[in-house]
Amino acid sequence: METATKTVNEMSAAELKALLAQKTAEENNDRIQQRKQYEALRDQTVINMVMGANRLREAIKAFKTDVWSDLETMYKLLQEHSSRHADGKGSFTLEESDGQMRVSYKRQDNTKFDERASQAERHILDFLTAQFGDSNPTSKLVRKLLERKKGQLEKDEVLKLISMKDDFENENWRKGIELLQESIVPGETKYYARFEIKAADGESWKPVVLDFAKL
Repeated sequence: METATKTVNEMSAAELKALLAQKTAEENNDRIQQRKQYEALRDQTVINMVMGANRLREAIKAFKTDVWSDLETMYKLLQEHSSRHADGKGSFTLEESDGQMRVSYKRQDNTKFDERASQAERHILDFLTAQFGDSNPTSKLVRKLLERKKGQLEKDEVLKLISMKDDFENENWRKGIELLQESIVPGETKYYARFEIKAADGESWKPVVLDFAKL
């Protein structure tokens, strides 16, 4: 009780040391409590955000499954009722009757062709030149199927060409088709859906953004 009523100037060295130790202990205890409070808040914040993100992830996964299912169904109906889509690549756009909303569906096939495709082209072109020349309709058709877009052969065009493998009895033709078949490098097919709403100007379209970074 006596120490508590003394001023600092009246305290002995031992009393000052004891008081300093007490203050230090109190400050340390305050820091510990503050740290515990911060850590508890931090942990709960992280848990809430991650659990919320996971719930959204599961909801988006379920939505994605429904979207692909519905769009595949619509595409099959389009193939049945529209000759334009009968042999299509799976890309199309659906727009509702009022013209205020639309969904675009794109299927991207990442099949590639390795270095043997270039050798195949040479064999096939040698065959065409020797057999038909450049102006023959058959020659033009085959050359059209071999045209590259952005430096790449088109998978669907190559498959049409391969389906013609028995059309000609010629060594260059046969070798070319064989090399084309061997050059195919299967790739993962990717699917994309784009959702849009008509903008206020009544002309342009505003995307429904599902990318977290762009919201």
